[in-house]
Amino acid sequence: MVVGYFISCWLFLCLHPVHSAPQPKPTNIILVIGDGMGLAHIAIAEYLHKPPSPLQRMDVIGLQKTHSSSHLETDSGASGTAISCGVKTFNAAIGVDKDSIPVKTIMEMARDAGLKTGFVVTSSVTHATPAAFYAHVGSRGSYEDIAKQLSYSEIDVFVGGGQKYFTDRYSDSKNLLKSLEQSNYEVIRFGDAPSKFKLNKIDKEKKIACFTAYEDPRRATEGRNYLPSMVSETIDALQKRSEKGFFLMVEGSQVDWAAHANDQEWLALEMQDTYDMLEVILDKVDSTSNTLIIVTADHECGYISIQ
Repeated sequence: MVVGYFISCWLFLCLHPVHSAPQPKPTNIILVIGDGMGLAHIAIAEYLHKPPSPLQRMDVIGLQKTHSSSHLETDSGASGTAISCGVKTFNAAIGVDKDSIPVKTIMEMARDAGLKTGFVVTSSVTHATPAAFYAHVGSRGSYEDIAKQLSYSEIDVFVGGGQKYFTDRYSDSKNLLKSLEQSNYEVIRFGDAPSKFKLNKIDKEKKIACFTAYEDPRRATEGRNYLPSMVSETIDALQKRSEKGFFLMVEGSQVDWAAHANDQEWLALEMQDTYDMLEVILDKVDSTSNTLIIVTADHECGYISIQ
């Protein structure tokens, strides 16, 4: 297993190797993003977590600049695009460069190379960070357009909220859940029986669209706790479908939202949820799996400080 803790992205790693000795290319890549997660946010989790923390178990650390092409203060659209596409763009942009020209994402590259692909988030599946890995729009708020692009993205497994953008649409009368089913997806709707969320039991010939909320998923302070278990289920589902390997993006989305709200309890629980998910990944991915794990943040949020 190749393990790295990066405040960076895999593109930076490929362009600037940390080790002089040749390293085997990973078969699988798991990219974990703590949205809005700065060093102070990490410190909160480090103080609360029993050592050794997931980050202390990792081998390498790096840094990146996440500012957009238009502002020193980036947003999740521009920073997500920088991570997924390797280019700077303007705030609110998704999967396009600073001239609004679509740029191929790492998830699309992985798909075209024959790898299986997936993502798990605690936001809507159409939110800025996940969208930056499969969509190409000038505004992160174009949720219905982003949902349409997700419905034909051929991503093998995706998990998150936002079912409404596929069913109750203002821009057209399409039911994109039916479109997904017609494209060989097993669609798990919000409100389905818990047994349906066992992704590993689904026929491996099927892709999986799993909705955890009608709009945004609940806060961790309201009892939301699916991130660790669904990441485990998704890894199993991708491995079951994979011959060449897989690319998985996981986002602790609501770290950002809690920081925006200046809600310390919410933030602490979101960071705990993220750490629990990282523990699952590190325990699940053994030394023979040839998996590169990258942990990063897209930007820092909330002016959080440690006194």
